[in-house]
Amino acid sequence: MTVETTLEEIGLSKNEIKIYLALLKLGSTRTGAVIKETNIHTSKVYDGLQRLIEKGLVSYVVIANTKHFKAVNPERLLDFLEDKRKNISAQEEEINKILPELKLQQELGIEETEAEIFKGWKGMETVYSMLRKTLKKGDMNYAFGASKGEDEERVRAFFTRHLTFLAEKGIKQKIIYNEEARGNIPEQLKHPSLFQVRHMVQTTPSEINVWADHVMIVILTKNPTVILVKNKKVADSFRNYFDMMWKLAKP
Repeated sequence: MTVETTLEEIGLSKNEIKIYLALLKLGSTRTGAVIKETNIHTSKVYDGLQRLIEKGLVSYVVIANTKHFKAVNPERLLDFLEDKRKNISAQEEEINKILPELKLQQELGIEETEAEIFKGWKGMETVYSMLRKTLKKGDMNYAFGASKGEDEERVRAFFTRHLTFLAEKGIKQKIIYNEEARGNIPEQLKHPSLFQVRHMVQTTPSEINVWADHVMIVILTKNPTVILVKNKKVADSFRNYFDMMWKLAKP
């Protein structure tokens, strides 16, 4: 079974497959290069990119007022399969077969970026999955400005699942909630040895997570946006700021 056939089997359209494989080959690039590589009509390339972003398979960064698109790590395809929950065993086996080839294509054309933007709940899952896979048992994640978001029910479900995964891996977390979000995620109370929680009266417009050499700014609108920055100095400065805020926060 070919790469294209396998990707079509799990639910990607033919245009999405061409665009995704082109981005793996090209690395971070503008739409013009994608159109040239795939020979797909401009409007269909834009539509395909938007669908891939919604599925969490593509991210973008704005450089000089122009969007540059990039395929995320092909490992995300495994999470995509889990989301679908259909024929997962057989499909996961097929994806594992093609991952080495996809990673090789990405490595040949990869271009480093300092910041990436992820849109929607699929984009949220991509970034938080990256966090969980990067950190190991005993590592610490720092979060502050946590709120209920605009879609309280979905936010609660998402972060309950996220904290459950952190607990299963033994990853620690210090989190400062906005006071209005006190008690919003009861899951954290089940793991007092892992999760430390404080609160601040101030209401912040977004949540900031700091882990390893990453900082992510999470804007919890109904269709969330995550800005991910990879830079050790930036991450260290935010950790220092978090320590100051932690001392001011209340239980």
